[in-house]
Amino acid sequence: MAKSAPAASAVPAPRDWPFILVMAAFAAYAFVPSGLSAHLLAIFRRAGIDAATVVAVGALFGPAQVCARLFELAFARRAQSLTVARCAVATLLAGFALLSLWKLSAVAAGVFMVMFGAANGLMTIARGAVPLALFGPAGYGHIIGRIGGAGLIMQAIAPLALAFVAEHASDRAALAAVAGFALVSFLALLSVRQADNKQPA
Repeated sequence: MAKSAPAASAVPAPRDWPFILVMAAFAAYAFVPSGLSAHLLAIFRRAGIDAATVVAVGALFGPAQVCARLFELAFARRAQSLTVARCAVATLLAGFALLSLWKLSAVAAGVFMVMFGAANGLMTIARGAVPLALFGPAGYGHIIGRIGGAGLIMQAIAPLALAFVAEHASDRAALAAVAGFALVSFLALLSVRQADNKQPA
């Protein structure tokens, strides 16, 4: 008698609370890199940082992403993917706190760019790993598609929304708006409980 195949994990419904939290977390986070990539260097320039330094600061983003991924590969491979995602967004929030406390100087801009790059590097990995860990492999492509669709909408909205805020309020207000989306992402990730799911992270 042939052995029956193991039961596949149930695909979460769009109304399942854990799925809603994960989708909200990654959709809110998607606003951050999209908005900042369009406006952050201009904000630094308007703060009085010279053009050459702004370019140098911008160049820190890529290496910071790579270093964060290498660090995760070397030291955090056994960490839960949900924990990695939470730490990534917490790092970004710490960067925003730094900008709010310090004057927008070259040093502050450089430190923030490194923290932003590191967070984004880790979130790029977590975006695929967290749904797989929480919901299992069954229907994985469909799940990622639903999550990614919400993120694409946020990516499309972010540059125009931040331009509006910067023009009608201030650059500080624009940064605060982005930080608000990062906070929403962090709180959503923090609200996901592993006990809500059958799969280990």
